Amino acid sequence: MAHKFDPQKLSKLDDPARLELFDPVKVFREFGLREGMHVLDVGTGAGFYLPYISSIVGPKGKVYAIDVQQEAVDYARKKVESLGLQNVEVLKSEENSIPLPEHSVDFVLMTFVFHELSDPITFLKELERVAKPFGYLAIIDWKKEERDKGPPPEEVYSEWEVGLMLEEAGLKVGRVIEVGKYCFGVYALFPDRTLEERQSIPIKIPPGLQG
Repeated sequence: MAHKFDPQKLSKLDDPARLELFDPVKVFREFGLREGMHVLDVGTGAGFYLPYISSIVGPKGKVYAIDVQQEAVDYARKKVESLGLQNVEVLKSEENSIPLPEHSVDFVLMTFVFHELSDPITFLKELERVAKPFGYLAIIDWKKEERDKGPPPEEVYSEWEVGLMLEEAGLKVGRVIEVGKYCFGVYALFPDRTLEERQSIPIKIPPGLQG
């Protein structure tokens, strides 16, 4: 789809009206986000969800917020500084090259970002590199239907299409949930390739419990 957000409209991403889409604390907790986790917020934009993520993971946790647009990085950094979010670091990223070491995050969050990827499979492989084995991926995106908010339906993926791409990239898809009137959620696990080679992959593991 590769519909890129216009950085000139960053202030729109910081509009409190976005809370009408879904309750971030409730939804993120339902996805398995919890205290002490190291989280990657992909395509953070204006950093709208950073205060909520920061609060959930607490001082023992860490949040890495990345964006490919320098304007967004600058905006989010100023927000983090003004709010005093000590456990949040904002980084400039390339789309398929994330500036983090291997196996460094427990939880990857993509909120209204997946439809902007130019090569979803390649990007998912890069996420697997930085995620811990059995790390968690949560995707929230626009429903592929007529709406009075968000991009047009032809510029987003359906739940089915997202699930197929996750499976093609080798992730273990959990389930699809309805997040709100306008958006859906998909969550999945990053596999442990060592266990996969032994053909023994436990699927029903709560996220983040593998250290």
